[in-house]
Amino acid sequence: MQNKQYFYVSDSNDPHRTLAVEEYILSHIKPEEVVLYLYTHSDSVIIGKNQNAWGECRHEKLERDGGKLSRRISGGGAVFHDLGNLNFSFIASKERYDLHRQLKVMLDAARMFGIDAAFSGRNDILADGRKFSGNAFCMRKNGAFHHGTILIDSDMGKLSGYLAVPKDKIESKGIASVRSRVVNLAELNPEITPAKMTEALKKAFSAEYGQTQDYPFTQEAWSEIAAIEKRNASWEWIFGESPKFDITIKTRFPWGGVELLLSTKDGRITDAKLYSDAMDADFIAEIAPALPGCIFRSAELAERLRTLPQTEEHQKIIEDIAQYIEQQGY
Repeated sequence: MQNKQYFYVSDSNDPHRTLAVEEYILSHIKPEEVVLYLYTHSDSVIIGKNQNAWGECRHEKLERDGGKLSRRISGGGAVFHDLGNLNFSFIASKERYDLHRQLKVMLDAARMFGIDAAFSGRNDILADGRKFSGNAFCMRKNGAFHHGTILIDSDMGKLSGYLAVPKDKIESKGIASVRSRVVNLAELNPEITPAKMTEALKKAFSAEYGQTQDYPFTQEAWSEIAAIEKRNASWEWIFGESPKFDITIKTRFPWGGVELLLSTKDGRITDAKLYSDAMDADFIAEIAPALPGCIFRSAELAERLRTLPQTEEHQKIIEDIAQYIEQQGY
C-alpha cells in the first residue's frame, strides 16, 4: 500500500462550508493518506465543540457587521478569522497521524520567511514570544486532524471586538487583553501574505512527506459535504437547546474552563449541560449525559463523576471537577 499525500486549498470563504469539507475528509480518510487542507474565512468567529455560543461571542454584533458564527467539531476556545488569517488542517489516518511531523511543516514554512517559530504548550505556536497560531485536535476511530490558525494580517481590533473573553480567563492568565498575547506575522516580516504562506506550506509539506496530489473529490462527496454544511449553518448546531437551568457551577482549571448547568426536581438532577473550552472535546461531551438521575448533593455528584469510564489522562479532569463540587458543599 503506497502512501498518498494530498494538498487542497478551499475556494470558499464560508466557515460552514470549509468545516464541512474538513469533516468529510476526516470521515473518509484511508490508512495510507495524509491531507494538508488550507482555507480562509471572511469575518467569522469559530467556537469549540462544547462552548457556549451565547457566552463566547458577541454574535449579534458579528452578524450585524456581516460576519458568521460557526461551531467546529474539535475542542478548545473561540477564535476570530478574517481574510488576513490563513487556516490549516492536517487530516490523517491513525497510521499516519504524527503531530511532530505536522508541526515541523508549520515551523519550516515560517522559517522560510525568517520567522523563528516554536511550539508552546499543547496548542500554541509562537514567534517573538507571542502567539500567531492556536491549534485544536479531533480524534475519530479511523483518523484524526490537527488544525489551527495562522495570523498573518488579521484585524486585531475586530478580534477583540467580537470575542467575549471570560473575565476569569483573563485573570487566570494575568493578561490585560487578547491583543497583548498575539502577533500578526506580517508585523515581523511585511513580505508575508496568505498567498505566500500557502505556497510555503505546500513546499514544506512536500519536503517532509513527498510528492502531493490534489484531493479526489467526487460528486457524491460534494453531496455529503452539502448536507454537513446545512447542519453547520443551523441554529440547533450553533446554539443548541437552551432550557432554563436551576443551578450553574462555573470555574476554571489549568486545562480549561467549565460551566456546568443543572436542572433539578425533587432533589434529583433532571437535565445537565456542560460547556468547556477544554481540548478533549469528545470526553467533555460524555460528562453531562451521565448526571441526570443523580441526587443533587456534592458527595453524590462527585461519586457519579468518578464512576465515568476514563483514561489516565481523563482522571485529572474528572478529579478536578469532582473536588471542586465537593468543596461547594451542596
